[in-house]
Amino acid sequence: METIIDALIANKVVLAVAVLISIVIVLSAFTKLIKVAVVFLAILILYIGYLVYTGQRVPKTKQEVIEYGAKKIDTLKRDGVRTLPRGFRK
Repeated sequence: METIIDALIANKVVLAVAVLISIVIVLSAFTKLIKVAVVFLAILILYIGYLVYTGQRVPKTKQEVIEYGAKKIDTLKRDGVRTLPRGFRK
């Protein structure tokens, strides 16, 4: 590790290239995170629009969202076992 640091410090051109590569990597990761956040936000907006369109109550607090999600997961677990074909059950 020390030899890499010494090589970077001794040669300014190699240091500049390493800094540029590091900047490109960080910016690439940042833009991918931004894209994921935008997609998540779009899905969230579509879901809220669906709830409003169907007349369902939109959860207002974080605790309501967690309770609603837990209730839906339990329903899927309970109903999913009944709807699975006999061969897929353990």
